[in-house]
Amino acid sequence: MALTKSSVAAGLLDKTVASAVLALQQTNVMLPLVTRAVLPFGSNVAQWSDDTEIASSSVDAKTEGADQSTVVSMTSVARTATISDHVIRADLGDLARRGSAGDLEVITGQKLGNAVGRKNDNDLCVLGTGFSQTECGAGTALTISHIFGALRQLRAANAPFPYNLVMSDLGIWGAKGLRSLLIQPGNTTTNTAVPHSLLGAQGEAMMNRGFVDTLGGIDIWFCNEVNDDIGSSADSASFMFSAGAIGCAVPAEGLMSIEPERNASARATEYVATGRWGEVEVKDAFGVYILHDVS
Repeated sequence: MALTKSSVAAGLLDKTVASAVLALQQTNVMLPLVTRAVLPFGSNVAQWSDDTEIASSSVDAKTEGADQSTVVSMTSVARTATISDHVIRADLGDLARRGSAGDLEVITGQKLGNAVGRKNDNDLCVLGTGFSQTECGAGTALTISHIFGALRQLRAANAPFPYNLVMSDLGIWGAKGLRSLLIQPGNTTTNTAVPHSLLGAQGEAMMNRGFVDTLGGIDIWFCNEVNDDIGSSADSASFMFSAGAIGCAVPAEGLMSIEPERNASARATEYVATGRWGEVEVKDAFGVYILHDVS
């Protein structure tokens, strides 16, 4: 049992600490972007219908009074997500709690909750790598045309707006990331300050704020759980999608809970954080996988 004792919680012990510096990552990026089903007690399974589109070629021109003998099928595929437990536990020893100048219980809750939120982001980001529609490719640097190529594929699939482009830190701010497409350095050989070439308002936003919210009507999102090393080849797993591409089932009582349990014989308190959700790809055509080089 990995008990948090005074020997491992030294950062807050025996001194008055102004504040604890927590390395909490940005979490719950993905859940607001996907299609959610909130399940009441009595149900752990959500189902979405992936309906097959009927093409205009199925509509026949007929003369007056002519019978329409061709019958089309209303076909669909059921996509289901089953809620499951995602659990992490930390045990706090009494001496560690007593000797901590900071509120070790609150910090523990924050860290556990952050970890569960990141796991939810990770599970949903993994689905983004499974879209059959693709742009760019392994070993290829991202370009503006790849982003608009993904936009074209979503428009061709009649995916409803908004469109979301989810990227990693390297995918956005890396040397081969989105930043490099919006800001062209004015001088790369000396330290002399010369004007940069900026791509319109988006380039100005990236230069001034370090981030750009939209590009071509596409909302840009940063998520720590996007894999930057697919196949150990320094390729980043960015993806663009409409909300209907991914479904996430969550219980009505909430995505996550943290429950303490006293273990008197060990002089410790157990803290168990449980996240409950289930995820599934609902409509493949509403997403595009954008694998690109970030080395």
